[in-house]
Amino acid sequence: MADPWQLFDEDGNAIADKGAGKEEVFGRGLLHGASHVWIWRRTAKGVEVLLQKRAANKRTWPNKLDISAAGHIDIGENAIIAAQRETKEEIGLDVSPEELEAIGRLRAHMVASNGSIENEFQWLYLFELMSDQKMELEESEVESVQWKAYQDFKREVTSDVLLTAYVPHSADYFRLLLENLDRL
Repeated sequence: MADPWQLFDEDGNAIADKGAGKEEVFGRGLLHGASHVWIWRRTAKGVEVLLQKRAANKRTWPNKLDISAAGHIDIGENAIIAAQRETKEEIGLDVSPEELEAIGRLRAHMVASNGSIENEFQWLYLFELMSDQKMELEESEVESVQWKAYQDFKREVTSDVLLTAYVPHSADYFRLLLENLDRL
């Protein structure tokens, strides 16, 4: 059985020794946490963003484009350690906490088509990939990854029509992300 997820209070503080399993969290909409790592790189053509296509068997938003690597915070873990762990688990990249740039924390409440409730704090990080490291995808989580030119990504996540290919993060979520990617 997977580790229980850390539960949080309304102020975003971890509740000491309080966790719950996936079924209970999604079923009851318990407030939990997730770490989101957006990986980017510089190329001769400009900045690119790494997108993950979620596996077809995912409980929430299967086959949708999403964050480079992300996952829920296990009990007793903090957001940056979860970001490091999930990046290794999902796409096989080793990152150190010092390489992750924290860009913000948001509150999200999303209900998937199957009724699963994502009621969470989301910690967002940027990570610049400086070399061509080989990625090893966790097949149960990730169908594939693709590099997308930043300007194309920006156009897609700000278009109601094109955004349907992505997990439905809020406008505030994409605004925070784009503001930070724009400065690159």
